[in-house]
Parts: sequence; C-alpha cells; structure tokens
Amino acid sequence: MSRNGKAPPLPAALARAAVDSIADAVVIVGADGGVVHLNPAAEELFGRSRERAVDLPVRALPGGAQLAILSERVRISQESQSIDYPSPQDPGVAVSVEAGPLLDGPACVGTVIVLRVPRASERALDFEALAAGLAHEIRNPLAGLQGSAELLAREAEGPAREYAAVIAREAKRVDGLVRELLDLARPAALQTGPVDLHDVVGDVLVLARGIPGAEKVTFVERYDPSLPKLHGDAEKLTQVMLNLVRNALDAVAGRAGAQVVLETAASSLRLRAASGRTRPLARISVQDNGPGIAEAMLPRLFTPFATSKPHGTGLGLAVSRRIVEAHGGRIEVKNRAAGGAEANVYVPLDV
Repeated sequence: MSRNGKAPPLPAALARAAVDSIADAVVIVGADGGVVHLNPAAEELFGRSRERAVDLPVRALPGGAQLAILSERVRISQESQSIDYPSPQDPGVAVSVEAGPLLDGPACVGTVIVLRVPRASERALDFEALAAGLAHEIRNPLAGLQGSAELLAREAEGPAREYAAVIAREAKRVDGLVRELLDLARPAALQTGPVDLHDVVGDVLVLARGIPGAEKVTFVERYDPSLPKLHGDAEKLTQVMLNLVRNALDAVAGRAGAQVVLETAASSLRLRAASGRTRPLARISVQDNGPGIAEAMLPRLFTPFATSKPHGTGLGLAVSRRIVEAHGGRIEVKNRAAGGAEANVYVPLDV
C-alpha cells in the first residue's frame, strides 16, 4: 500500500492475466458495443480467436444479438443483470450469463460479461435438458403416427374413418403440447430487431379473429400512438400476446356482451437501477369481462402444467414469462376490480 493509504493500481498485464485465468468465459465490451477482450474460455465457447474478435461488434459473435442487448442495458442502467443464453456450441444447453458495468471512476466505459457453461456433472439431472430431449424423441414417432392416421382417415370408410380422425386430432394436440414443452425447456433465443408494438398487436388481432367463437366477442382497441419502437423479437412477442388473447377469449366464451380490450401505453412504472437512473417501460394490456381467476389459482398461474381449463396444458403463461423476461421485461396477471381479468406485459423502451 502506498503512503497515501491507497492501494496501487493493478498493472494492465496482471489484470489481463487474471481475466485469462478464469475458467468461465469472459467477454469485455466497450462503450461502443465492440469486443475489447475475450479470455481463452470465451475463445473456445465462441470458436473465435481474440485477434479475430477484437473490435468487431459483440453481436457479430455466434448468438451475439442477445449479448449486445444485455450489454447495452447494463451500460445504460449501470446495473448488473443476468439472463439464460443458448450455448453457441449446443443451443440445447443453457448458459448462465452475468453482465456488469465496467466503471472508470464515475464513467461507464463498457461491460464485463461472464458466461458460465454448466459442467457435465451439473447437467446430469438437468430437468430442462431432460424435458427437451424427451420432447424431441416423442415428436419423431408422433409425426409418423399423425401422418398415418390422416392418410387412413382419407381412405377409410364408416366407423374406421371416424376413429382415424380422432387419432389424428389427438396426435396433433399432443404435438402442440410437446412444442410448448420444448419452448419452456429451451432458453428463449431471440431474433431481435426494431419492433413496433402496434404492428404486433395488429397481427395478433388478425389471428385472434380467426379463432372459433371470436366472432361473438367485441374487441376494443386503445393504443398510444406516441410509443416508440423497441428492440426485441417481434415473433416471440406476437406469441406472448396471442397466448394472452386466447386466454381472454376462453374466459369470455358463451357470455353475453363478451369483450376483450387491447391497450398500449407508456407505463407509469419505471425500472430503477442501483445508480439511481430509471428506464421507461411500455405496457401492453389484455383485459376481459369474464368471471375472473379463482383466488386459489392466482399464485400458480406461471407454474408449468397448472391450469383450470379442461383442455389446457398450463404451459402458455410459463413460456410467455420466459420470453418477456428474455426481453428484460415482466408479466403480471390479476383480477380486475370491475370484474374479469387483466394481463399486463411490461417491456423496456430502451433495450
């Protein structure tokens, strides 16, 4: 320690050696979004040498789009954040990613991203990997079963034709369940770009109006045209909103005066970082005038396979939450004081 009581600065060569000795992959990103350094573990994970990667945008790394979004969030908020990320080597393996601001005094000059790949022993009883593998194995014979049943239904006559149609229909239902299970088991890999939330909601409405029974429901649209575009995955966000609208349609089915409201607005809520800075949020809301959600069910809404629907899988909301959280947002579902239920999706406007 120096005479003034302060520890001397760590020499640059020693600091680099310390980073390079870490077993987990470390990526240092500059304030401009470019790669400043990869340690040897990161070189192995991404299949890129340090020399090839330095000065390239971090999004140029395999699967780097999500890392670029995460890095920008951390730089803006100056607050550490974490996500699950599909491994560039094996997309079926979830990599735990922690990112923190790289500070030089009060200034944020970049981000430090640490990616931890589960060791083989940790993956031995990984439920998510087990579920993904099982779902994949089920889909292969299921496709053959469904195709054979559909062919038989076209060629058979009498009761046999009806039985074959039932087999084909149930096989299709199970295939849908398996796809939802795969969505839940795998990390939510985002294909990101500029997204207009009103385009997403417009697409959802077109799809929703084609659902049986929707012709008896009044759709009310309340949009804030001033909302800017955000950076996200339009297809995944459409999946989330369509699931919420389907739930609302199920809730109002057979009710007189059935109504589903879709609303967008700048949320009054803001995400506050440890630095004191706040981030604006957009709110996309789906409201219905159905009977509401049973109080006993509310705490279990996002639990896989928990459902009150006779033919529901209980996976839709769990998958939706995973997608929204991958965008750095959050989702909540509650009963409305005036009756019915309300689902709100909050996504950052500065992602």
